[in-house]
Amino acid sequence: MQNAVILVAVLGGVFGLVLAIAGRKFAVDTDPRIDEIAALLPGANCGSCGFAGCSNMAEAIVSGEAPDAAKCMACPVDNQKAINAIMGKTTDSSGPVVRKIARLACNGCKTNAPRTIAYEGIPDCHVVAKNFGGPGKCNFGCLGFGSCEKACPFHAITMGENGLPQFDYTKCVGCGICVKQCPQLVLYLADAGDKIHIMCNNRDKGKAAMVNCKVSCISCGICVKSCPQQAITLEDGPNGSLPVIDYEKCIACGICVSKCPRKCIHKVEPLDTSKPLILDKPESKTGCASCALNGSCGSAQ
Repeated sequence: MQNAVILVAVLGGVFGLVLAIAGRKFAVDTDPRIDEIAALLPGANCGSCGFAGCSNMAEAIVSGEAPDAAKCMACPVDNQKAINAIMGKTTDSSGPVVRKIARLACNGCKTNAPRTIAYEGIPDCHVVAKNFGGPGKCNFGCLGFGSCEKACPFHAITMGENGLPQFDYTKCVGCGICVKQCPQLVLYLADAGDKIHIMCNNRDKGKAAMVNCKVSCISCGICVKSCPQQAITLEDGPNGSLPVIDYEKCIACGICVSKCPRKCIHKVEPLDTSKPLILDKPESKTGCASCALNGSCGSAQ
């Protein structure tokens, strides 16, 4: 018995020595700049930069695959400058030229599009869209169950009492996570300075559209005909058509807003982009909200 214990101890020591030698021999040196850069990135792992996460982007910057951190919408300019300094670059990164923010293409609130059923199941837009189609008559509008709020890593979205998402633009960085996960496709990214917005995603026409929502687009084309800049066209799809604004032509005169008989075109005040973002500590999302970004589960688009 004593011999067996000694043998096991000797073998353990030998194997430990072999593993230690192998660990030193085959160790992969990590560039310390990767950790320094990763610490300057927001840590949200939102993927809006095109990389799997902040650590992956830090590796890409060090390897030269990514020129700098300018693609990170949530990375402050000062942090971008610090990252450039780590990489030995003398040019300063000034961040995105045009700030992007999330907008909602729906005004089907509880008043404009009353709910027709009292849904009491799982409060998730993907589940509802896949199995029930929604609690209201419009099949194209916001479902109101807050999957966008749950997915936003920057806490920039809350569900309002009217049943629609509300955006805090002091926190929204334009990462696009809410856009990618919305099963109804009613969220989109827009330039912060854009003033005219189509507040509808409806594809039904005529009577059906009018009955389903008080402020639904009926594809009448009055906005197209009344625009003096020819900045609006009707985009045809398999389920109908919707107005699309060419912002390079749009001068925000507001004629389309006043002419729209359904009041589904709105003019909003542009954001003051000179004010700094107020970023809470972002969350790295996992689970259904994360799966919805890449369609890896059956509930995503």
